[in-house]
Amino acid sequence: MKSRILSCLVLTGVLLVSAAQAQGIRPPAFVGGVPGMAQFQAIQMQRHQVRTLLYRQALEELRKNPQAADVPVCPPIATGTRTLCIRRPAAVPAAEAAAPGQEIKPPGAQLPAPALQGSLADIGTGAARRRIAVLVGNNAYRAPIPALGTPIADVNEIAALLRGRFGYETRVLHDAGKAQIVEAMNQIAEEAKPEDSVLLFYAGHGYLMEDTKMGFWIPVDASEKTAANWISNTDIAKLLQAIGSRQVILVSDSCFSGSLTREQKLTSSFVSKADEILRRRAVLALSSGDEEPVSDAGKGGHSIFAWHLIRSLESVGDAAVGFQVYRSVHDGVVKDYPQTPQYGAVFSAGHMSGGEYLFDTRR
Repeated sequence: MKSRILSCLVLTGVLLVSAAQAQGIRPPAFVGGVPGMAQFQAIQMQRHQVRTLLYRQALEELRKNPQAADVPVCPPIATGTRTLCIRRPAAVPAAEAAAPGQEIKPPGAQLPAPALQGSLADIGTGAARRRIAVLVGNNAYRAPIPALGTPIADVNEIAALLRGRFGYETRVLHDAGKAQIVEAMNQIAEEAKPEDSVLLFYAGHGYLMEDTKMGFWIPVDASEKTAANWISNTDIAKLLQAIGSRQVILVSDSCFSGSLTREQKLTSSFVSKADEILRRRAVLALSSGDEEPVSDAGKGGHSIFAWHLIRSLESVGDAAVGFQVYRSVHDGVVKDYPQTPQYGAVFSAGHMSGGEYLFDTRR
Protein backbone atom coordinates (compact mmCIF):
# COMPACT_ATOMS: atom_id res chain seq x y z
CA MET A 1 0.00 0.00 0.00
CA LYS A 2 1.33 3.40 -0.97
CA SER A 3 0.28 6.82 0.24
CA ARG A 4 -0.40 10.31 -1.08
CA ILE A 5 2.40 11.81 1.02
CA LEU A 6 4.74 10.54 3.71
CA SER A 7 2.36 12.06 6.21
CA CYS A 8 -0.22 9.63 4.82
CA LEU A 9 1.89 6.49 5.24
CA VAL A 10 -0.20 3.52 6.23
CA LEU A 11 1.77 2.25 9.20
CA THR A 12 1.39 -1.08 10.93
CA GLY A 13 -0.67 -1.04 14.11
CA VAL A 14 1.92 -0.02 16.72
CA LEU A 15 4.88 0.71 14.46
CA LEU A 16 6.92 3.72 15.56
CA VAL A 17 8.08 6.09 12.83
CA SER A 18 11.71 5.42 12.06
CA ALA A 19 14.33 7.52 10.31
CA ALA A 20 14.37 5.00 7.49
CA GLN A 21 10.66 5.52 6.88
CA ALA A 22 11.14 9.27 6.91
CA GLN A 23 13.50 8.78 3.97
CA GLY A 24 10.77 7.23 1.85
CA ILE A 25 10.81 3.52 2.59
CA ARG A 26 7.28 2.21 2.18
CA PRO A 27 5.85 0.27 5.12
CA PRO A 28 3.99 -3.01 4.71
CA ALA A 29 0.21 -3.02 4.41
CA PHE A 30 -1.95 -3.60 7.44
CA VAL A 31 -2.40 -7.23 8.34
CA GLY A 32 -6.04 -7.94 7.62
CA GLY A 33 -6.51 -5.13 5.10
CA VAL A 34 -7.65 -1.53 5.36
CA PRO A 35 -7.29 -0.05 8.87
CA GLY A 36 -10.26 0.60 11.10
CA MET A 37 -11.03 3.94 12.73
CA ALA A 38 -8.90 3.30 15.84
CA GLN A 39 -5.91 2.36 13.71
CA PHE A 40 -6.55 5.32 11.43
CA GLN A 41 -6.52 7.70 14.40
CA ALA A 42 -3.22 6.18 15.49
CA ILE A 43 -1.84 6.87 12.01
CA GLN A 44 -2.94 10.50 12.31
CA MET A 45 -1.06 10.85 15.59
CA GLN A 46 2.10 9.38 14.07
CA ARG A 47 2.01 11.33 10.81
CA HIS A 48 3.14 14.54 12.51
CA GLN A 49 6.50 12.95 13.29
CA VAL A 50 6.87 11.82 9.68
CA ARG A 51 5.99 15.23 8.28
CA THR A 52 8.37 16.98 10.62
CA LEU A 53 11.23 14.69 9.64
CA LEU A 54 10.65 14.98 5.92
CA TYR A 55 9.58 18.61 5.41
CA ARG A 56 11.20 20.32 8.40
CA GLN A 57 13.39 22.65 6.30
CA ALA A 58 10.58 23.73 3.96
CA LEU A 59 8.24 24.23 6.91
CA GLU A 60 10.76 26.41 8.70
CA GLU A 61 11.08 28.49 5.54
CA LEU A 62 7.30 28.93 5.39
CA ARG A 63 7.09 29.93 9.05
CA LYS A 64 9.67 32.63 8.45
CA ASN A 65 8.09 33.65 5.13
CA PRO A 66 4.47 32.46 4.59
CA GLN A 67 4.66 33.65 0.96
CA ALA A 68 7.70 31.52 0.12
CA ALA A 69 5.70 29.35 -2.30
CA ASP A 70 3.52 32.08 -3.80
CA VAL A 71 3.56 33.01 -7.48
CA PRO A 72 3.19 36.73 -8.38
CA VAL A 73 0.22 37.99 -10.36
CA CYS A 74 1.18 38.87 -13.94
CA PRO A 75 1.64 42.58 -14.63
CA PRO A 76 -1.13 44.39 -16.58
CA ILE A 77 1.16 44.75 -19.59
CA ALA A 78 3.48 41.98 -20.80
CA THR A 79 7.10 42.76 -20.00
CA GLY A 80 8.71 40.18 -22.27
CA THR A 81 10.21 38.29 -19.33
CA ARG A 82 9.59 34.58 -18.76
CA THR A 83 8.99 34.90 -15.02
CA LEU A 84 6.30 32.51 -13.80
CA CYS A 85 3.15 34.41 -12.87
CA ILE A 86 -0.60 33.94 -12.47
CA ARG A 87 -3.00 35.66 -14.86
CA ARG A 88 -4.93 38.55 -13.42
CA PRO A 89 -8.47 37.86 -12.15
CA ALA A 90 -11.08 37.49 -14.87
CA ALA A 91 -13.92 39.96 -15.24
CA VAL A 92 -17.07 38.11 -14.20
CA PRO A 93 -20.71 39.25 -14.09
CA ALA A 94 -22.00 40.87 -10.93
CA ALA A 95 -23.55 38.41 -8.47
CA GLU A 96 -27.24 37.72 -9.00
CA ALA A 97 -29.76 37.52 -6.21
CA ALA A 98 -29.77 34.42 -4.08
CA ALA A 99 -32.22 31.69 -4.97
CA PRO A 100 -35.62 31.86 -3.23
CA GLY A 101 -35.38 30.90 0.41
CA GLN A 102 -31.59 30.91 0.38
CA GLU A 103 -29.51 33.05 2.69
CA ILE A 104 -25.93 34.06 2.00
CA LYS A 105 -24.13 32.66 5.00
CA PRO A 106 -20.71 33.58 6.39
CA PRO A 107 -17.61 31.52 5.47
CA GLY A 108 -17.48 28.27 7.38
CA ALA A 109 -21.26 27.82 7.51
CA GLN A 110 -22.97 25.20 5.37
CA LEU A 111 -24.62 26.58 2.24
CA PRO A 112 -27.39 24.91 0.21
CA ALA A 113 -26.45 23.66 -3.26
CA PRO A 114 -29.08 23.56 -6.01
CA ALA A 115 -30.34 20.23 -7.25
CA LEU A 116 -31.26 19.94 -10.92
CA GLN A 117 -34.92 20.39 -11.81
CA GLY A 118 -36.70 20.13 -15.11
CA SER A 119 -35.52 19.27 -18.60
CA LEU A 120 -32.22 20.06 -20.27
CA ALA A 121 -34.35 21.63 -22.98
CA ASP A 122 -34.09 24.69 -20.75
CA ILE A 123 -30.51 25.19 -21.97
CA GLY A 124 -30.74 23.82 -25.49
CA THR A 125 -28.23 21.29 -26.79
CA GLY A 126 -25.25 22.87 -25.11
CA ALA A 127 -23.37 22.92 -28.43
CA ALA A 128 -22.15 26.47 -27.84
CA ARG A 129 -20.79 25.53 -24.44
CA ARG A 130 -17.21 24.36 -24.82
CA ARG A 131 -16.06 21.83 -22.22
CA ILE A 132 -12.40 21.81 -21.26
CA ALA A 133 -10.57 19.65 -18.71
CA VAL A 134 -6.98 19.79 -17.47
CA LEU A 135 -5.88 16.73 -15.51
CA VAL A 136 -2.58 16.42 -13.64
CA GLY A 137 -1.36 13.01 -12.46
CA ASN A 138 1.92 12.88 -10.57
CA ASN A 139 3.66 9.58 -9.86
CA ALA A 140 7.41 10.10 -10.26
CA TYR A 141 8.52 12.08 -7.20
CA ARG A 142 12.16 12.51 -6.34
CA ALA A 143 13.45 10.75 -3.23
CA PRO A 144 13.04 11.15 -0.34
CA ILE A 145 9.49 12.16 -1.32
CA PRO A 146 8.05 8.75 -2.21
CA ALA A 147 6.65 7.90 -5.62
CA LEU A 148 2.93 7.23 -6.03
CA GLY A 149 1.29 4.39 -7.89
CA THR A 150 -2.13 5.47 -9.14
CA PRO A 151 -2.36 9.16 -10.22
CA ILE A 152 -1.37 8.66 -13.87
CA ALA A 153 -3.77 5.73 -14.28
CA ASP A 154 -6.45 7.81 -12.54
CA VAL A 155 -6.16 10.85 -14.81
CA ASN A 156 -5.90 8.75 -17.97
CA GLU A 157 -9.18 6.91 -17.29
CA ILE A 158 -11.03 9.99 -16.02
CA ALA A 159 -9.90 11.95 -19.10
CA ALA A 160 -11.15 9.19 -21.41
CA LEU A 161 -14.50 9.18 -19.59
CA LEU A 162 -14.84 12.98 -19.80
CA ARG A 163 -14.09 12.87 -23.54
CA GLY A 164 -16.31 9.93 -24.37
CA ARG A 165 -19.40 10.60 -22.21
CA PHE A 166 -19.34 14.36 -21.66
CA GLY A 167 -17.60 15.77 -24.73
CA TYR A 168 -14.66 17.45 -22.99
CA GLU A 169 -11.47 18.55 -24.68
CA THR A 170 -8.91 17.01 -22.33
CA ARG A 171 -5.34 18.00 -21.62
CA VAL A 172 -3.48 15.46 -19.50
CA LEU A 173 -0.21 16.24 -17.73
CA HIS A 174 1.92 13.39 -16.40
CA ASP A 175 4.51 14.08 -13.69
CA ALA A 176 4.11 17.85 -13.92
CA GLY A 177 6.22 20.40 -12.11
CA LYS A 178 5.00 23.67 -10.64
CA ALA A 179 5.58 25.77 -13.77
CA GLN A 180 3.76 23.25 -15.99
CA ILE A 181 0.72 23.23 -13.71
CA VAL A 182 0.53 27.01 -13.41
CA GLU A 183 1.06 27.55 -17.14
CA ALA A 184 -1.60 24.95 -18.05
CA MET A 185 -4.14 26.73 -15.86
CA ASN A 186 -3.10 30.13 -17.21
CA GLN A 187 -3.70 28.79 -20.72
CA ILE A 188 -7.23 27.76 -19.77
CA ALA A 189 -7.83 31.22 -18.28
CA GLU A 190 -6.75 32.78 -21.57
CA GLU A 191 -8.97 30.55 -23.72
CA ALA A 192 -12.14 29.93 -21.73
CA LYS A 193 -15.26 31.97 -22.46
CA PRO A 194 -18.04 32.79 -19.97
CA GLU A 195 -20.34 30.11 -21.41
CA ASP A 196 -17.71 27.35 -21.19
CA SER A 197 -17.38 24.60 -18.59
CA VAL A 198 -13.93 24.03 -17.07
CA LEU A 199 -12.86 21.04 -14.98
CA LEU A 200 -9.46 20.85 -13.30
CA PHE A 201 -8.20 17.63 -11.69
CA TYR A 202 -5.09 17.13 -9.56
CA ALA A 203 -3.80 13.79 -8.26
CA GLY A 204 -0.55 13.81 -6.34
CA HIS A 205 1.04 14.68 -3.03
CA GLY A 206 -0.45 17.38 -0.82
CA TYR A 207 0.35 18.89 2.57
CA LEU A 208 -1.36 20.94 5.29
CA MET A 209 0.48 22.94 7.93
CA GLU A 210 -1.41 22.14 11.10
CA ASP A 211 -0.43 25.32 12.94
CA THR A 212 -1.28 27.84 10.20
CA LYS A 213 -3.81 25.71 8.22
CA MET A 214 -1.95 26.60 5.01
CA GLY A 215 -2.52 23.93 2.35
CA PHE A 216 -0.31 23.00 -0.61
CA TRP A 217 -0.01 20.80 -3.66
CA ILE A 218 3.40 19.15 -3.98
CA PRO A 219 4.40 18.91 -7.69
CA VAL A 220 7.01 16.40 -8.86
CA ASP A 221 9.80 19.01 -8.90
CA ALA A 222 9.10 19.98 -5.28
CA SER A 223 11.73 19.59 -2.59
CA GLU A 224 11.46 18.73 1.07
CA LYS A 225 14.12 21.38 1.74
CA THR A 226 12.34 24.43 0.30
CA ALA A 227 8.73 25.39 -0.45
CA ALA A 228 9.70 27.28 -3.61
CA ASN A 229 8.10 24.67 -5.91
CA TRP A 230 5.05 23.96 -3.76
CA ILE A 231 1.69 25.41 -4.86
CA SER A 232 -0.28 27.12 -2.11
CA ASN A 233 -4.05 27.10 -1.69
CA THR A 234 -3.84 30.88 -2.00
CA ASP A 235 -2.40 30.52 -5.50
CA ILE A 236 -4.87 27.77 -6.41
CA ALA A 237 -7.71 30.21 -5.59
CA LYS A 238 -6.02 32.87 -7.74
CA LEU A 239 -5.70 30.41 -10.64
CA LEU A 240 -9.42 29.61 -10.35
CA GLN A 241 -10.29 33.31 -10.10
CA ALA A 242 -8.44 33.98 -13.37
CA ILE A 243 -10.77 31.64 -15.28
CA GLY A 244 -13.70 33.71 -16.55
CA SER A 245 -16.11 30.82 -17.21
CA ARG A 246 -19.31 30.59 -15.21
CA GLN A 247 -18.78 26.83 -14.79
CA VAL A 248 -15.56 25.91 -12.96
CA ILE A 249 -14.86 22.88 -10.78
CA LEU A 250 -11.61 21.72 -9.19
CA VAL A 251 -11.24 18.07 -8.17
CA SER A 252 -8.26 17.37 -5.90
CA ASP A 253 -7.19 13.84 -4.97
CA SER A 254 -4.41 14.43 -2.47
CA CYS A 255 -3.73 14.42 1.24
CA PHE A 256 -5.37 17.28 3.14
CA SER A 257 -7.19 18.46 0.01
CA GLY A 258 -10.21 19.23 2.18
CA SER A 259 -8.59 22.55 3.06
CA LEU A 260 -9.64 23.71 -0.44
CA THR A 261 -13.31 23.41 0.54
CA ARG A 262 -13.00 25.19 3.89
CA GLU A 263 -14.52 28.49 2.69
CA GLN A 264 -18.06 27.10 2.46
CA LYS A 265 -19.36 23.54 2.59
CA LEU A 266 -22.35 22.78 0.38
CA THR A 267 -25.42 20.71 1.18
CA SER A 268 -28.34 20.01 -1.17
CA SER A 269 -31.58 21.54 0.07
CA PHE A 270 -33.34 23.31 -2.81
CA VAL A 271 -33.94 22.77 -6.51
CA SER A 272 -33.22 24.99 -9.48
CA LYS A 273 -33.67 24.77 -13.24
CA ALA A 274 -30.60 24.14 -15.37
CA ASP A 275 -30.78 27.56 -17.00
CA GLU A 276 -30.89 29.24 -13.56
CA ILE A 277 -27.84 27.27 -12.44
CA LEU A 278 -25.87 28.21 -15.54
CA ARG A 279 -26.60 31.93 -15.20
CA ARG A 280 -24.59 32.13 -11.99
CA ARG A 281 -20.85 31.77 -11.73
CA ALA A 282 -19.92 28.54 -9.96
CA VAL A 283 -16.45 27.81 -8.60
CA LEU A 284 -16.60 24.51 -6.73
CA ALA A 285 -14.02 22.23 -5.16
CA LEU A 286 -14.44 18.48 -4.71
CA SER A 287 -11.75 16.90 -2.55
CA SER A 288 -10.87 13.29 -1.84
CA GLY A 289 -10.76 13.87 1.91
CA ASP A 290 -11.10 16.43 4.64
CA GLU A 291 -8.01 17.64 6.52
CA GLU A 292 -6.84 14.05 6.80
CA PRO A 293 -4.66 11.45 5.08
CA VAL A 294 -6.19 9.77 2.06
CA SER A 295 -5.52 6.34 0.64
CA ASP A 296 -3.51 5.69 -2.54
CA ALA A 297 -4.40 2.03 -2.33
CA GLY A 298 -7.70 1.28 -3.93
CA LYS A 299 -9.65 -0.64 -6.51
CA GLY A 300 -8.85 -1.68 -10.03
CA GLY A 301 -5.51 0.12 -10.12
CA HIS A 302 -7.00 3.47 -8.99
CA SER A 303 -7.13 5.36 -5.72
CA ILE A 304 -10.28 4.70 -3.72
CA PHE A 305 -11.50 8.23 -4.46
CA ALA A 306 -10.76 8.02 -8.21
CA TRP A 307 -12.43 4.61 -8.51
CA HIS A 308 -15.65 5.94 -7.00
CA LEU A 309 -15.48 9.15 -9.05
CA ILE A 310 -15.20 7.09 -12.24
CA ARG A 311 -18.18 4.93 -11.23
CA SER A 312 -20.21 8.02 -10.29
CA LEU A 313 -19.54 9.79 -13.58
CA GLU A 314 -20.41 6.62 -15.49
CA SER A 315 -23.79 6.57 -13.74
CA VAL A 316 -24.79 10.13 -14.77
CA GLY A 317 -27.82 10.07 -17.09
CA ASP A 318 -28.60 13.18 -19.13
CA ALA A 319 -27.18 15.48 -16.47
CA ALA A 320 -26.28 15.86 -12.81
CA VAL A 321 -25.05 18.74 -10.69
CA GLY A 322 -21.75 18.53 -8.87
CA PHE A 323 -23.36 17.92 -5.50
CA GLN A 324 -25.07 14.79 -6.81
CA VAL A 325 -21.76 13.43 -8.09
CA TYR A 326 -20.11 14.35 -4.79
CA ARG A 327 -22.76 12.51 -2.71
CA SER A 328 -22.30 9.38 -4.80
CA VAL A 329 -18.51 9.54 -4.44
CA HIS A 330 -18.72 10.37 -0.72
CA ASP A 331 -21.03 7.47 0.09
CA GLY A 332 -18.84 5.00 -1.78
CA VAL A 333 -15.55 6.18 -0.30
CA VAL A 334 -16.66 6.23 3.34
CA LYS A 335 -17.73 2.60 3.05
CA ASP A 336 -14.27 1.60 1.85
CA TYR A 337 -11.90 3.71 3.92
CA PRO A 338 -11.95 6.16 6.85
CA GLN A 339 -11.61 9.28 4.73
CA THR A 340 -14.37 11.76 3.97
CA PRO A 341 -14.64 13.53 0.59
CA GLN A 342 -15.72 17.18 0.80
CA TYR A 343 -17.57 19.58 -1.50
CA GLY A 344 -17.48 23.35 -1.17
CA ALA A 345 -17.74 26.73 -2.87
CA VAL A 346 -14.65 28.88 -3.44
CA PHE A 347 -16.09 32.36 -2.90
CA SER A 348 -12.62 33.94 -3.01
CA ALA A 349 -12.47 32.82 -6.68
CA GLY A 350 -15.84 34.39 -7.55
CA HIS A 351 -18.43 31.74 -6.71
CA MET A 352 -21.97 33.14 -6.68
CA SER A 353 -24.64 32.03 -4.27
CA GLY A 354 -26.91 29.53 -6.05
CA GLY A 355 -24.28 28.49 -8.60
CA GLU A 356 -23.53 24.84 -9.31
CA TYR A 357 -21.48 22.78 -11.75
CA LEU A 358 -23.41 20.86 -14.41
CA PHE A 359 -22.24 17.49 -15.73
CA ASP A 360 -24.15 17.20 -19.02
CA THR A 361 -23.84 14.20 -21.35
CA ARG A 362 -25.69 15.84 -24.25
CA ARG A 363 -23.69 17.33 -27.11
